[in-house]
Amino acid sequence: MSSTVDTELFPSPRPRTPIIARLARTEPISPFVPWSAADREELPDAVGERESSLLIDLLRDARKIVERLLDPEQLQRTVLGSLVVIVTTVGFFAATVVSARLGADAWRAMAVLPFNALLGLAAALGPIYATSVLVAARLPLARLVATMLSASATGGLILAALAPIPYGVWKLDAEWAGPLSLLAVFGVSALVSGARLRQQLLIMAEEVVRAASGDPTARLCAADEFRVRIVARMAMVFVAFTLALAVWAFDALA
Repeated sequence: MSSTVDTELFPSPRPRTPIIARLARTEPISPFVPWSAADREELPDAVGERESSLLIDLLRDARKIVERLLDPEQLQRTVLGSLVVIVTTVGFFAATVVSARLGADAWRAMAVLPFNALLGLAAALGPIYATSVLVAARLPLARLVATMLSASATGGLILAALAPIPYGVWKLDAEWAGPLSLLAVFGVSALVSGARLRQQLLIMAEEVVRAASGDPTARLCAADEFRVRIVARMAMVFVAFTLALAVWAFDALA
């Protein structure tokens, strides 16, 4: 009786690791396979996290893209991958929209519209670089081009995802609703590209400061942050404006 009371008042401590948790990482026993205690060893831990693909990083994590751009080994692959994404997604959008217009040449649209989008990026490059020089926050030209391409690739993915909207609207009304939906979707994609470029520039400046100081928690000082934000805002405006103008390529396809 006393032992029962002692057990109720002073319960024995539970094991730190539950039995279920300890057995969760071992292979379950199969009734069709003979086994022994030596066979039921713990499963090995994962070696490490698998590197995410470029498409996932373009849509999800701007910091991952900045890490790719700052890594010399991944820079070229990121630039080429972003360029392929831009040409593919914008070409797909052009072919989808043009196919809603009877008699239009989809192959010609797939060549003209991506070229116009890249031409719009080239037009925005000069003003952005000049702004960075004027405010004493010069960004190396090669790194600026890579950042603009990756940001525009994000906008291109959004553009391809929204392609069914102008296609369906154009089928219903080719006079007003169709062209307006085309302008709206292209404008949304351009704004996404500009906003992404602004975000990547802010993150890049912060990462460069941390790498230079050796402090992973370092932040931009007030003066540097002010200048970087000016460059980031102007880059967002210029890229959004020049990419939105690329939609007028559809006039040449009419």
